[in-house]
Amino acid sequence: MKFWDAFALILLLAVAMGGKLYRDGLQHPPPDRRPDPRQFLPSVARAPAAPGVSGAPLPPESRSDPNIFVKVGIKHGNVSGTAFSVDRSGIWVTARHVTSGCDLVGLQTPDGRLVRVRRIAEQRDSDISVLWTLGGAPALPVVEPALHLGEDGYSFGFPKGEPGDVYARIIGRRRMMARGRYDTEEPVIAWTQIRRVPDHGADLSGISGGPWVNVAGEVIGVHVAGAPRRGRSYSTAPHSLRVALRRTGVRGVSDTADLPPATFLTPVRFETYGEELRQKETVAKVYCLVGEQWRRLARHTARRNG
Repeated sequence: MKFWDAFALILLLAVAMGGKLYRDGLQHPPPDRRPDPRQFLPSVARAPAAPGVSGAPLPPESRSDPNIFVKVGIKHGNVSGTAFSVDRSGIWVTARHVTSGCDLVGLQTPDGRLVRVRRIAEQRDSDISVLWTLGGAPALPVVEPALHLGEDGYSFGFPKGEPGDVYARIIGRRRMMARGRYDTEEPVIAWTQIRRVPDHGADLSGISGGPWVNVAGEVIGVHVAGAPRRGRSYSTAPHSLRVALRRTGVRGVSDTADLPPATFLTPVRFETYGEELRQKETVAKVYCLVGEQWRRLARHTARRNG
C-alpha cells in the first residue's frame, strides 16, 4: 500500500481534536427484555462443540420480515469505522453510513498514517460503499451462499476505535429502514452475539463496515448495525454486496494465499484470525473527516502533492 505522509498530520489532528466514533445501529432500540447474560461470557465451555453446524435453511427474503429502524444523523465531527480489502489493487468495502457526508476519507495504516481514499461509490439501495486507494492489501473472497439458522459467523474491525472481533450466530432476516441523512430500505441478516474479544459491552460502535465471514473465511456480508441492549448485530444480505461489486466492476480476489488459515475461525480462536487480518491491513480503520478545517487541509495537501 502506498502511504501518503501528508495524511499523517490529518490523523494526528483528528485524534487530538477528539474525533468521535460513529455509533452504529439502533439509536433508540426498543425496550425488549435483556438477553441472557450467560451467552456473552467468554467461556470455552459455552461455545458450541461443532462450530459452523447449522440448522434449517434461512427462509427467503420477505417484505413481511420484521423491521429495524436506524437513524442516520448528520455528522458534526470526525468519525471512524472499518473497511476491508476485496481486491489487492486497492479496492475496499465499508458501510455507506461511514462515508456519507465526509469531506475526506482515509484508511489508517498500522503505524498510524492515513492513506487517502481517491474514489467512493456509495450504493443507493444498501448500506455499502466501495473505496479505491493507490495500493492495496491481501483481499478477502466474497461469496453468496445459502445461509442457515444457527450458522456461525465472525466479524472483525475496530469497535470503539480499538481492535476487536465478534463471534455470533444467524437468527433470521430483517428489513433495515435507514432514515435521516439518506433513506433506504434493504434486507439484512440478524445475528445474536455469542462472544466478543475484548468484551467491553455490547456496543460495537466503530465496527461498522467490517466484514462478516463464514467458517471458511469467506465474506457473506458487511457489518452495518447493532442493537446493543439486545446483543444483536446486523449485516447486509450476501447478494447486496455481490451486486455492489458488480455495479462497480470489481472482480474480487483471485488469490487467498496471503490470508490467515481458516483453522483459526473457531469460537475460541477467532481473535487470532482478526489480529492477522489487521496486521496484513486486509481489515483497516477508516476515518471520515468533516468540517471546513479538513477542506482546507485537503486543499493544502493537494498543492503539496502537485
